[in-house]
Amino acid sequence: MKKATAIASSAILLGLLAAGCGNNNNADAPAASASVSAAPSAAASAAPASAAPAAEAQYKDGTYTAEGEMDAETGWKPKAEVTVTNGVVSAVKFTGVDKDGNDKQEYSKAGKYGMKEKNPKAQGEWHEEIAKAEEFYMANQSAAPAFDAEGKTDAISGVSISVGEYWTLVQKALEGAK
Repeated sequence: MKKATAIASSAILLGLLAAGCGNNNNADAPAASASVSAAPSAAASAAPASAAPAAEAQYKDGTYTAEGEMDAETGWKPKAEVTVTNGVVSAVKFTGVDKDGNDKQEYSKAGKYGMKEKNPKAQGEWHEEIAKAEEFYMANQSAAPAFDAEGKTDAISGVSISVGEYWTLVQKALEGAK
């Protein structure tokens, strides 16, 4: 009897400890300065949202974009494109733009970026990893993962690149949709 009580008590204690370890704090999310523009159409990549949470704000339908600052080291400026359908985010595209106007996803898909070649620790090519970040965003729109100071997260399986700035850019883009 004592053994069963000890096991049950341990299980309850572990459950309470696990529940208390959750962190929904986005204080470490990197900030992004952004320019926001809106266009009334065009679909971005990603699956449409199935239903909006009751507390989610309603947005005007259209496609909205926000861009961060050009990274002098990499030569890419991060860009988020958000599509709103029936008042909710239905698609999102995370990409980048270089000085020549190249789209980073397309550049990577064409084999020109070569992330795995440059970094053997990379879990995939850039376009493959950013697609996983887009999927995560669409599945968890109301809850951003925790990001470190570099904008990286362990919450998205298969993503080793910095993606935190894209969450900030989506919020900037959606300011134009209110």
